[in-house]
Amino acid sequence: MKLNKTTRRVVSQFSISDDVKNLNLTNIKDNLFSYKYDIKRLSAYFQNPTEELEHFYSSFKGEVYENIIYELLLEYAKTAPEIKRFILKGPHQKRDLIPNKSGLLIDNSNQIVYKASYKDISEFDALFFTNNEIYFVEMSTSKKTASLNKRLFKKQALLKVLFPYLEVKALIVLTKGSVGLNNFPSYCTVWVTNDFEDEDFLKELIERKRQKKITFPSEKKDAKFIEASAISHSNFKYFQTLKWILYKARSHKNFSVDLSFFNSKDLNLYFDIYTKLYIGYLKIEDFRQIAKDYDYDVRDDKVIVSIEKINQKTYGIIYYPKNKNGQLKRVKVDETSIKVKDKEAEGFTNAEIKFMLNVLDEKFVLTLNDINHINKNISIIKTF
Repeated sequence: MKLNKTTRRVVSQFSISDDVKNLNLTNIKDNLFSYKYDIKRLSAYFQNPTEELEHFYSSFKGEVYENIIYELLLEYAKTAPEIKRFILKGPHQKRDLIPNKSGLLIDNSNQIVYKASYKDISEFDALFFTNNEIYFVEMSTSKKTASLNKRLFKKQALLKVLFPYLEVKALIVLTKGSVGLNNFPSYCTVWVTNDFEDEDFLKELIERKRQKKITFPSEKKDAKFIEASAISHSNFKYFQTLKWILYKARSHKNFSVDLSFFNSKDLNLYFDIYTKLYIGYLKIEDFRQIAKDYDYDVRDDKVIVSIEKINQKTYGIIYYPKNKNGQLKRVKVDETSIKVKDKEAEGFTNAEIKFMLNVLDEKFVLTLNDINHINKNISIIKTF
C-alpha cells in the first residue's frame, strides 16, 4: 500500500484521493447548494468587505469547506471496500422530528452528535465503519492545530465507551500550510488538501441562498450509507455514570477519597469525556479558609469539589461554588494564586452541578484534612 507523506507515520488503509486533495467539485457541486447556510450578512461582502463581514465570510468559507470534504468522503466511501458503513448527515439524512433525549443522533443543525439529557456531549464531522474499526472525522481550515488536537481526546474516549468492541481511529482533514501535523496521536490519519479559494462558486452559493432557491441533493442509494438512528451502541448513561464514580470513590474503608480508584484505564477514559470527576463537597466556611477572598453567598452551603484533568499529564482539585444568584464559578487554587472563572448558565458543567447538588448529602462532605491529603497524593493518578 502506498502512503502519502502526511500519513506515512501512521499505518492506515486510507490514502487521500486526488479529488479530495484538489477539492474537485465536479460530481458534488449541486449537492453543496442543499446545505443550510447563514448568509444574511454576506450579501454585501463582495461589494464592501468590512472587517466584521470578513469574519463572517471566513466562517462561512470554513463551513463550505467542511461540506465539500463530507461530500467527497461520500464519493470516496463508494469505492473504498474497507468502508462498510457511512453515516449520513446534512441534507442526506432523514432526521427524526421527535426530539431524542440521549444517544447518537442528528441534531437540529443536521450534524452528528451524541446527546445526554438533551445536551450535546460531542459532535462529529463524519463517522464511518470498517469491519473492526470506527473512524471519526475532523475537518478544519485553521492552520493552527493545537485546539483541534486537544478536542480529539474526548471524542475518542466517548466512542470507546459507545463501541467497546471496535478500535477507534480518526481521520483528520486539514489544508496545506497547517502546522503541528506530527503532534497528532498515533490513531490519526492526516490528510492535507489544497486551500478552498473558489470565489466564483462562493458568490454563486450566496446568491442562490439569497434568492431562496430550494435545491434537493442527489439521492444516496449505496447500501453503505445509513442513518445515525440505525447504529447500535452501548448504553452510556452520562449522569448516572457520574454518580457511580462518586459513590465508588467514596467507598474506601480507610480513606475519605480512594485515589487509587481513579488510577485505571477505564477512569482515564471518563476523565477524557467529563474532564472533571466529582468527589464531594466542602462547607462554605471551610472553603473560605482555602479561598479567603471568596465572599459570595453560596447555595445550600456546598462548594462542590472535583478532580480535574488539567492537561494530559496532570490532575488537580477544582472547586465549583454555585452562588445564590445562580452564577456558577470555577475556582482553582494553587500556592500563589486563586483563579475564579464564570461558567456559562447553559453549559454542561452547570447541568452537572445541578445534578450533583441533589446527589451530595451529608455523607459526601469533605474536610480540610481530606483536601490536604488529596493534594499531597494526587500525583498517583496516572495517564494511559
